[in-house]
Amino acid sequence: MADIVSAVAGWPGLKSGRYVIALGIAAVLTAACGAGPDTTGMVRDTLIFAAPADATILDPHNTTDTESDQVIGMVFEGLIAFDDDMKIVGRLAETWEVAEDGVTWTFHLHSGVTFHDGTPFNAEAVRLNFARVLDPDQKHKRLPLFVMLDRVEVADEHTVRIVTKYPFGAFEPTMAHISSTIVSPAVAEQFGTDFGKSAPAVSGTGPYRVTSWKKDQEIILERVEKHWRLTPPMRRLIYRPIPEGAARVLALETGDVDVISRVPPPELTRLEALGSINVLRTVSIGAQQFRFNLTKKPLDDPRVRKAISYAIDRRAIVEQLVTGFATPSTSALTPIMRGYANLGEIPYDVERSRALLREAGLPNGFKTKITTTPRYPMGVELAEVIAAQLKRVGIIAEIQVLDWGTMVQFWQGLPPEKNPQEIFIMGAGASTADADWGLRPIFQTAPTNENNYGYYSNAEFDRVIEAAMRETNEAKRLALYKRAQEIVYLDDPGAIWLFDNFYIVAARKGVEGVSPSPLGVVTFEHAVIR
Repeated sequence: MADIVSAVAGWPGLKSGRYVIALGIAAVLTAACGAGPDTTGMVRDTLIFAAPADATILDPHNTTDTESDQVIGMVFEGLIAFDDDMKIVGRLAETWEVAEDGVTWTFHLHSGVTFHDGTPFNAEAVRLNFARVLDPDQKHKRLPLFVMLDRVEVADEHTVRIVTKYPFGAFEPTMAHISSTIVSPAVAEQFGTDFGKSAPAVSGTGPYRVTSWKKDQEIILERVEKHWRLTPPMRRLIYRPIPEGAARVLALETGDVDVISRVPPPELTRLEALGSINVLRTVSIGAQQFRFNLTKKPLDDPRVRKAISYAIDRRAIVEQLVTGFATPSTSALTPIMRGYANLGEIPYDVERSRALLREAGLPNGFKTKITTTPRYPMGVELAEVIAAQLKRVGIIAEIQVLDWGTMVQFWQGLPPEKNPQEIFIMGAGASTADADWGLRPIFQTAPTNENNYGYYSNAEFDRVIEAAMRETNEAKRLALYKRAQEIVYLDDPGAIWLFDNFYIVAARKGVEGVSPSPLGVVTFEHAVIR
C-alpha cells in the first residue's frame, strides 16, 4: 500500500486540474495505510520527508547534488562538521590543531566508533578514505575539492595527520564538507565503483543506516541503536521523491508526508496561513542564476553579457515572481559565505544595455536560446520573464525546456563542441560555505564543463583564485576573493546573477526538532512527531 501512495504522490502528471481527484485518492490511501497524522497523542517513530528528486548516489566522494547530500548527512560523519549555526565543530575528531608550518593538521579521533558493517573506525580508515578520493584512476567527482592535499599519515590508531601542499585558508570548511565524510573502507573495497548505488553498498558511522532503496520511490533509513554520539528520537526516516511541487504540497496537507523541501513559491503565502503547517525559513548558500556558455558567439564578448545583465529587472522578479523566497544578488557569493563581498545589486538599465550592444556591433540585438528545467522552482517562469525583458533591448530568446535527466547530461564534462546550450538555468551554492569552493571550481579555466559549466576563462581570475587558495592571512584572503568576485560578477560576468535564495521547508504541525540548514539540507537527528 505504501508503494501505491508513493506512486500517486510522485506522479508527474498531477497537475492543478486533477487536485480534487488526487486529494480524494490520497485521503483514502492515507486512512487505509495509516500514513497520516497520529491522532492518539502518541509520539510516532517514523518520519516521511518528500524532496523533488531521488538521491543520485550515496557516495560522499561522488555526490554533486543536494538530494544525495540530504541522505548522506544522516548516514555518514566527517572528522569535523558544520553545526546548525554554521560553526565548525568536532565529529569523528575529538580535537584537532595545525602545526606552525601551516600545512600539518593533526586530528585526535574518538575511540570505540564502528561503521554500520561492523568495521572499526580508526586513523587507517581515514587514510584509506583520502587515498580513495585522491586516486586519479577512480575519477571521483570530488577530487577537485581536495587538490590541496599532499598526504595523510597514521600517527597511531586514533591520531591522523593530514598534510597539505601549501597553507590553505579554506582547510577547515573543506574538511566540514559533506564529501569529507568517512566511508567504510571494507564496504568501499567490496563494491568498488558500485559503492553508494544501492542499500547494501552504503556504510558510514552516522546515526542512521540505509536499509532499503527503491530507486525513484523511496529510501528507508533505520536508527542505529546505541550510536556512539546520539540516539535520534525517530526510529525510521523515509525519503520519498515527489518531483511535482504541487504534489509535494498536497502530500503534506493530506498527511502522506511530514516534511517537504522546495516549497513552490505560489504556495508559500497560503501554507504560512494554515494552522496545520509550519513554514521554516533560513538564509542560504544557494543562489539562482542563468549561466552563459562563453564558447557561443556573441556570448564570448563580455560587453554582450553585461548588456544582458543590465536588461534584467531583478527587483520585479523577486517581488512579483518569487515573493518571500529570495533577495536580489549582490555578489557571486551569498552573504552567509566566508569571503563574501557586497558589490551591490546590478541595476536594471535598458539604455546602458542598448549602448553596450551597439558597442559590441549588435545595435539590433541578436537571437539566442535559453535552456531551463522545472526542477528549479519557477524555472520555466523565470526563463519566460527573462526572455520578455531581453526582447526590450532587441535580444530574441527561444526557450527550451528540458527534464532534469536530460539537462544534466550537458554538465557531465563535455568539451565545448558537444554542448549546444547558450544561456542555461543553474543553481549555485558552495557546501563548504566558503569563497574558495564557491568560485574556484565553477569559474577556473578547465578543458571541459565537469564543474565549470559555462567554460568560463579569465586569466586574471585564475591568478587571483590561485593566490587566494594559498593565503591564510584573513585580511589578504578577503581582499583577493573580493577581486575575484568583482571580475566574475561585474567586469567579465559569467552568469545572469538573479537572486539569493532562502532555504524553505514546510512541516506538519507536531513535527519538532527539524533543522533546515543554510547548506540546503534538513537535519532530522533531533526530530520528533507528537
